[in-house]
Amino acid sequence: MPNKSAILFIISGILLLLTNKTFAQNFVLPDGEFMDTSFIQNEKCPKLFAYFYSVDGKYPENSASLLKKVQTFLQQKNENYANSGYITFRFLIDCEGKPYPKTRVLQTDEQYSNCYFNKNLVNELYAFLKTLDKWKIAKSKDGNTFSYKAFITFKIKNGKVINIIP
Repeated sequence: MPNKSAILFIISGILLLLTNKTFAQNFVLPDGEFMDTSFIQNEKCPKLFAYFYSVDGKYPENSASLLKKVQTFLQQKNENYANSGYITFRFLIDCEGKPYPKTRVLQTDEQYSNCYFNKNLVNELYAFLKTLDKWKIAKSKDGNTFSYKAFITFKIKNGKVINIIP
């Protein structure tokens, strides 16, 4: 018979799945913080990557409309956060326009020094990022598709998102 802690672990996992929340496991390494490190490359995609700016891979909505969406998204939780600075999510978009699950998180204060924001705020921004489903498919001149590296930076002022870059 399984022990009590194993049963609690299984029940908490099931409850987490049923709540339909997006949380990520964090790993803090010397070269940065990573979220949701499960990484399986899409077999249809070549192992070749480009940067978003070389393939016009910016998300197809402008920053102003994304800012309104993220502010509305965060207001649903009605949480109060502090701190000011930048939270950047860096990730890959596969050859079919879908984000890979491996995401790097960079957090800095207003002077660009490393810092850590409230974990709930980071999780909520990550959950918002996962709602973005209109990523462009990168194509070469001969029509072949490939993956590219992308990022989104949230500028935070006193715990509120005030800008999105790029």
